[in-house]
Amino acid sequence: MALSARPDTSSIEAKWQKYWQDNDLFAWKQDLSRQKYYILEMFPYTSGRMHMGHARNFTMGDVLARMKRAQGFDVLYPMGWDAFGLPAENAAIKLGIHPAKSTADAIASMKQAMIELGLSYDWNQELDTSDAEYVSAQQRLFLKFYEAGLVYRDTKFANWCDNDQTVLADEQVIDGRCWRCDGEVTKRQVAQWFFDIRRYADQLIDDLDQLDGWPERVKKIQRSWIGRSKGADVRFDLCNAPDQSIVSFTTRVDTLMGCTFVLLAAEHKILDTVPLPAEHAQAVEEFRQQVLSQTRQDRLENRDKAGVFTGWTVRHPLTGEELPVLVANYVLPDYGTGAVMAVPAHDQRDLEFALKYALPHPVVISPDGKSFSVTDEAFVGDGVLVNSGDFDGHTTPQARDAIAGRLASIGYGGPTTTYRLQNWSVSRQRYWGNPIPIVYCPDHGAVPVPESDIPVLLPRDVDFMNSSRAILSSEQFVNVSCPACGGPARREVDTMDTFVDSAWYFLRFLDPHSAEPFPRDLADRMLPADLYIGGIEHAVLHLIYSRFFVKVLRDLGMLDFDEPFMSLRNHGMVNDADGLKQSKSRGNITEPADMIARYGSDALRVYLMFATSAENPINWDDNGPTSAVTFLQRVQRVVDAALDESRGTSPDPAASKKLLARAHAAIARVAADIEGFRFNTAVAEVMSLVNALSLNADSAGIEARREAVDVLIKLLNPFAPHFTEELWERLGNTTSLAAGTWPVLRPEMLRRDEAEIAIQVNGKLVDVISLPLDLDKSQVESEALGLEKVQRLLAGAAPRKVIYVPGKILNVVV
Repeated sequence: MALSARPDTSSIEAKWQKYWQDNDLFAWKQDLSRQKYYILEMFPYTSGRMHMGHARNFTMGDVLARMKRAQGFDVLYPMGWDAFGLPAENAAIKLGIHPAKSTADAIASMKQAMIELGLSYDWNQELDTSDAEYVSAQQRLFLKFYEAGLVYRDTKFANWCDNDQTVLADEQVIDGRCWRCDGEVTKRQVAQWFFDIRRYADQLIDDLDQLDGWPERVKKIQRSWIGRSKGADVRFDLCNAPDQSIVSFTTRVDTLMGCTFVLLAAEHKILDTVPLPAEHAQAVEEFRQQVLSQTRQDRLENRDKAGVFTGWTVRHPLTGEELPVLVANYVLPDYGTGAVMAVPAHDQRDLEFALKYALPHPVVISPDGKSFSVTDEAFVGDGVLVNSGDFDGHTTPQARDAIAGRLASIGYGGPTTTYRLQNWSVSRQRYWGNPIPIVYCPDHGAVPVPESDIPVLLPRDVDFMNSSRAILSSEQFVNVSCPACGGPARREVDTMDTFVDSAWYFLRFLDPHSAEPFPRDLADRMLPADLYIGGIEHAVLHLIYSRFFVKVLRDLGMLDFDEPFMSLRNHGMVNDADGLKQSKSRGNITEPADMIARYGSDALRVYLMFATSAENPINWDDNGPTSAVTFLQRVQRVVDAALDESRGTSPDPAASKKLLARAHAAIARVAADIEGFRFNTAVAEVMSLVNALSLNADSAGIEARREAVDVLIKLLNPFAPHFTEELWERLGNTTSLAAGTWPVLRPEMLRRDEAEIAIQVNGKLVDVISLPLDLDKSQVESEALGLEKVQRLLAGAAPRKVIYVPGKILNVVV
């Protein structure tokens, strides 16, 4: 039966990959008699070749999928391609070819790499977000969102990446830089389409409590990003234009009587809708441009608080006092309303600003209600109100309720909740994306494309690599008839954010060719997905958007569940040998294909799973898989020895029983470890079983050894599928492991009549003995003290103390 000492892994792997494909062994059965299990990984961008991070992520999912199939589950384990968007278009521009061609090439390359790695995807369910069928389905969903009032167009200051020439959502700006190119992000006024995700902000926060299978870290990140704050709105009427007002949100409405000026973010809409006094307009505009050129991070960390007077004043809603309005560099548009009621005595940033510009800063809260003053440090704690008219003597909690109530009663605000989460800008000024199905008519404005004209497909006669890169400039594409009146109209030339494509793809996997976006009956059965695997970097991008989509589709009557993924697992990254993130720009990418050619895919898979725990990073070592090669070779030798009938001619029943107990314990432990994403300890358990087989090759009976070998091969199969298939076949089996069953745990084999007791002297291990479980302490002590090694260490002296942990350890203290 023996394989060669160094088997030809490439021929063996190609053999079994072809066998699996020819027999369609990984197809989703849609067997209603079985329990469903839907597992998927975050699908990859088609912007390059498969890297080692992909290999690690995908192998984790594959190990679990193979085990679940063997356990009898109806497993859906699909793969597809996140094909539109900046990553793919930028890759095409770099290569100098059309993105449709570069995308197809990338898909072919990555798919082949996945097959070579032995990943057991059901390729019958494969999808591509740039395919016409996906484009059509997504545009239909866009129109449903539009009809439900969840899509709107607005001209707003937006995050603008000059390098990529496009708008970015807030979630796509990381430390002031573009999520894809790392270019600096500034602010620019752009007409955009938005999804009203804030309508679901409360649900997105509250429903996190039901996600028991999600890491607490991810839930914490999402809560922080959504940023729910309870407080009050305060309306300030503009003295210069009595029909205009500025609304500020505050969590400290108890300090309202100490407000001495109002601050605006540079992006505040009133600055563009209400004329400024002529003598202030130029200074304000110059200051705004200066602020808008800064990154968000710069503004957050700005130590030099600066501002400019607008020439406006507002009236304090309770005192009637006129307060100046200024634009400040530290006020951000995405917190509250973009306007701040400045109370310098009780906010450190406002105090620094007030001191710089000689603005008043009266104290309105005292720690104890007595006279109190501030100099260069604001008092931000709770206390008792002073200098606050009717509210003097109120504690801060009392004052919050009383002042918010007063504002509500006079129509100048009141209790409210606000969110850090901004509505999702889905317009992208790029070519390679899903076209937004809207046309613009001179008479009817924005008109949705009728469903009968869906899909709107990208024109191919576009010079997408020209300097603008942003416009779908084909006149044949742009010039159309208005669906409402038949007159001349123009198409929307923005395309959808690639994160719209990935916000619902897990639904499309159910039937990538369905005329509807997804089949409702299959969605009811298979979703939420049982397990989702991906990087934590998508905690406030893809994961929030996917949750939003499911909640909208539920409210539209298209789904009957609240969340897309029951369980979420984050994986660690694969860094280079120096611990740096692997990236194409650094030139430190390790491609799985190179390692497969050198070691074989099974050795690579075993190494990736065993190197460390799933959530920890791996610092890549090109020689690392060598240990996995050695292990697989040892497995082969141990199996050969265990099945050699010339060995163990006088079998010991106790040894046979012990070996089977070890094998069945491994069945339970490996399954639990794979389920719990403890792949490294699962592999360690298989290694332990290999050791047990090696130790018992000459003592256990051949039947016990054969059973243990069967268990070993089946437990190792999810990690090393080609190698174990070859072993299995050469043992005379005619059914593929991919179509086989998980080893059946026989509980009676786990019952032990004896225990292995570690014998220690002064805490140091001297021997291990097997004794019946029913022996009491005195009997175990007698056995231990009679051991030659113990007698030698006692040297004739009596033990001072004997400590016994039943069934485990006996320690003799000399």
